Amino acid sequence: MKFRRASCDVLYVPLYLRSFNVTEKVIVTVLIFLGSLTVGLIPIFSSSTDTIDSTTTKTYSSEVKLWDVLGEKD
Repeated sequence: MKFRRASCDVLYVPLYLRSFNVTEKVIVTVLIFLGSLTVGLIPIFSSSTDTIDSTTTKTYSSEVKLWDVLGEKD
């Protein structure tokens, strides 16, 4: 399938070098907006549907209590 605006010598023309009409510009803008909105909402949805229970660990206030847990004695 050949594009109307592409010549036979050009293999690829980047988006910023192409000329778009108004409807193509609106479509690209809407797609960029929807893509950025989707990517922005992924962390919110993943954190709200997180079913893993968070586990807490004890925090020891001094080194002595930590060594007691490991079996060391004074």
